[in-house]
Amino acid sequence: MKVFTRVLSLVGILIFVGMMASSQPVSAQGGDKYPPGVTADDVYEVASQIYCDVCQGVSVAYCPSTQCQAWREEIADLLAQGKTEDEIKQHFADRYGEKVTGVPVSDANRRLTYAIPISLALVAGLIVSFQVYQWRRRETRALQVARAANLNENYDRPVPDNVDPAYLERLMKLLEGNQ
Repeated sequence: MKVFTRVLSLVGILIFVGMMASSQPVSAQGGDKYPPGVTADDVYEVASQIYCDVCQGVSVAYCPSTQCQAWREEIADLLAQGKTEDEIKQHFADRYGEKVTGVPVSDANRRLTYAIPISLALVAGLIVSFQVYQWRRRETRALQVARAANLNENYDRPVPDNVDPAYLERLMKLLEGNQ
């Protein structure tokens, strides 16, 4: 029995080694062809900032469609021509619209993209600050009852809502008399 398990494990190891030796490296995206001098890293750096107009929200760098493969090859050609990252993004925005860049290309739209959330955050901060200010100025129920009973204004002990001010006044006089 021991000999059988040893032979079986040796055969398994040989099959595994044979499969590993005969395997071929596989391209990450299925055969993208780049011009000389342009690496896949260069292409993916630019392609990760451009989005497929067919596969909503998927970066061209990771999209498996044939259209995105063609776009990656086009990016590689543009890089080989010496185009910068911004020029390539502008090229695709001109051809397919600003939605493929993920961020508006025009300066006015880009400013709005950042200005609107910042201004909304500032307005929300002002509203919260005003509310906190109002809450801090509001008198507590205990202070209202104490004032109604003509007691010390520094009185700030919790008092239930259903306490009669006259009863509270009598109680406070009794407690002050015992001190």
